Amino acid sequence: MKKMSILIGIFTVFLLNCFVLSAYSKKQNVYNLNGTSWELIQVSRKGKNIVIPKGTKITINFSENEINGFSGINNYSGDYMIKNNSTLSADVATTLMAGSENLMNIEQNFLDILQSFPKISYSANTLTLSNNKKEVWTFKVLTLDKKLQNTSWKLLNMDGKDISKLISKNENNITLSFNENGINGNSGINNYFGDYEIVNNNIKVGPLGSTKMAGPENLMKVEREFLELLENSKKVKLSDQKTLVLTTDKGKSLTFEKIYQ
Repeated sequence: MKKMSILIGIFTVFLLNCFVLSAYSKKQNVYNLNGTSWELIQVSRKGKNIVIPKGTKITINFSENEINGFSGINNYSGDYMIKNNSTLSADVATTLMAGSENLMNIEQNFLDILQSFPKISYSANTLTLSNNKKEVWTFKVLTLDKKLQNTSWKLLNMDGKDISKLISKNENNITLSFNENGINGNSGINNYFGDYEIVNNNIKVGPLGSTKMAGPENLMKVEREFLELLENSKKVKLSDQKTLVLTTDKGKSLTFEKIYQ
């Protein structure tokens, strides 16, 4: 009898541990979706692939309780929850741009499924949304390099110094833009350009070139420091899709906020 009680106790503890680990795993899976970005690669209905209009770009970004992205023509943003680790609940608003009929149709279809409490499943590389109409939207994960392409950023802080205290409101913002061919921007006085490469969270910048305009000495000093830190940046971090931080080997950093166009 005593042995039986011990066995029952051990079995009960085992079941409780399994329950806790399962709940923890589910919580971790949901948390791991935060900070990720995805791009549409396929749409199917009742097992048959639907033709996606050429040039379509539909993306989803998850950040804490916020969801945003590009829906084909417009930018969208809003709140989201994942219920029971399987159902997406999203409520979004969009900009009001118009486009071709094909793009407007797929955009509306995407926004419909996004806000229809679809089933959601995801792995490290793939995310799917599906509904009771047997419609499945499949997305691939976007690497940091892909996330940054065709984005622009405004410098907020340089090596711990608030940039608004270093340059006046009447002077140019210091900016950084990424595209497929390289980076470019305004460094305070001059326009600059150059190459970059991102692998995981590592970045290599340069060599950089720029125009050769002169300006006030204090602004030229800020410009020189910015370009030096930019070219010596080794690490890159994107936070909440809105903040970009570049860091050198010596721990000096450049902090940018996203420019929404």
